[in-house]
Amino acid sequence: MRSLAVCLLMVGVCANSQDNFDREKSAREYVQFLVLQLDQWSKEFPQQFYAAVMRPPVDASKLSEGAKAGPAELGESIKRLAALSTAPDVMANAAFRNQLAQTLAATKEMNQAMSVQRFPAVLQSSWDQIRSTLNNLARVYKLEMVAVLEPPGSGGGRRGGRGPAVVTGPVPGGLAGYIVDQSCAKKGKGMWNNAECVARCVRDGDKIVLVTEDGKIFQISNQDKVTPDSFGQVVTLVGKTDGDTITVETVKM
Repeated sequence: MRSLAVCLLMVGVCANSQDNFDREKSAREYVQFLVLQLDQWSKEFPQQFYAAVMRPPVDASKLSEGAKAGPAELGESIKRLAALSTAPDVMANAAFRNQLAQTLAATKEMNQAMSVQRFPAVLQSSWDQIRSTLNNLARVYKLEMVAVLEPPGSGGGRRGGRGPAVVTGPVPGGLAGYIVDQSCAKKGKGMWNNAECVARCVRDGDKIVLVTEDGKIFQISNQDKVTPDSFGQVVTLVGKTDGDTITVETVKM
């Protein structure tokens, strides 16, 4: 009996060790996935930004030097972040955390500029994705996040920045958020851009929903309007809402 108890104890210790390892691996892969997204989304952003400031309605004379330098600095910061993200101890790596802090700091003046001038919608959408991903990383490492500011003419005025209120009727400009399954929507941002998990849950019969940056969940009445290529992605759903349910007309990615 004593031998059996010892064996069972050892099995339990091994199982717990495996659980801890899996959680650490999952967290590391999540961070690396976010950095990969940043690297992809930021490749064309500086060029698009500088092209936009050369023509109306953007007034380059009203941009600070920090705002003008921001996109280039951001691109270089993300490259350094990507190189450091391959470290096996990235979750506790001081160099990675410091570089992330510098990357977040490099965005402040540019982020402010994009909230007071009318940049093209495509550029604004790209910035929303970059900022959202940076803030997801900031949460992991407990760093100060980039403020979510309403761009001009966005129909803002809600305290705390983006995050659609519950409305009824047409949605001008649409509702922005992550396409996830009902279960993952309630598990926090770590699951919102896990496309494989979303696809698996949908195959198992779960419904697709839209979850906004601040965690508001919108049901989607016409599920067939949302295709698998949008799973785990930040999209804008244009359509009509009735309380917390939206009937989708178009999906903008």
